[in-house]
Amino acid sequence: MQSEPIVIPPGRGHRLGNVEFLARTTDTPRFNFGIIEISAGRELEAHTHHGEDDAFYILEGELTFLFDGRAVPAPAGTFVLVPPGIEHGFRNDGGSAVRMLNIHAPGGFDRRIGLPD
Repeated sequence: MQSEPIVIPPGRGHRLGNVEFLARTTDTPRFNFGIIEISAGRELEAHTHHGEDDAFYILEGELTFLFDGRAVPAPAGTFVLVPPGIEHGFRNDGGSAVRMLNIHAPGGFDRRIGLPD
């Protein structure tokens, strides 16, 4: 675990696909923090995180979150917290990319999707 502050300049996080990780498990085991960009027309299939909270804050654009067949609009400024065990997905029905902050707690999500330490 780190004993010094971590400062990440804009655009200099650890990238994996469309996710820029700013806090990784190697930095702190308590959470992962990243910025995700979802291109227009993209949908992330329904999935479940059994051992972690999954939180989102929409910075730009609008997503549609899907919870057990229910569609919930999430424009910029919306916060969504998905507790462990809740199936969720989302899609970008708009004409431009969506940017959002994402927190997984506890950490480990970055490692599970293949980000090296």
